[in-house]
Amino acid sequence: MLEHRETEASDNLKQSLAANNELSAKIAREGIEREIAQREAAEARRLLEEEKAGRLRVVAENASLKKLAEEGNEKFSSSAMELTALQAAKDEVEAELDKNYEDSEELLKKCFDQAVRQAHVLYGGSPTFGDFDMDYDVYQGRLVPSAEMGALVAPEAQAVGTQEGEAEAEEGECVEIQD
Repeated sequence: MLEHRETEASDNLKQSLAANNELSAKIAREGIEREIAQREAAEARRLLEEEKAGRLRVVAENASLKKLAEEGNEKFSSSAMELTALQAAKDEVEAELDKNYEDSEELLKKCFDQAVRQAHVLYGGSPTFGDFDMDYDVYQGRLVPSAEMGALVAPEAQAVGTQEGEAEAEEGECVEIQD
């Protein structure tokens, strides 16, 4: 009986050792799994924190962009008002310029008529009023449009200038040549 008990105790011990080994292996596996789970949880927390920080950055950037947009809108509005004021001032200046031009033209006509009347009195010439036109001038005994006078007189003035330059050069003086 003792042998039987010893065999039984030996079997029980072997079973206990086997169960203990299985339990130790299971505990080791669970420890490894728990460590892996902790690492994964830590990584997930880290990623969550990064995502949270990224969201905070995005929120801050959005606020900054909104502020810049508002400032831009204010500047645009201010510029638009300034442009409107400048346009109104420009319109006023142009109206005043037109008025001054008309006044100058009227004064020029009065002065022209005055000169004609004085020429009549001083030289006993043509009638005091008549077919005079400020837009014409006399060239070689005939009336030509004033706009054409520059083209007609320029060759003559150039020829006279050239002759004067040649005469001065002959006298030994320095001549300034103009293009």
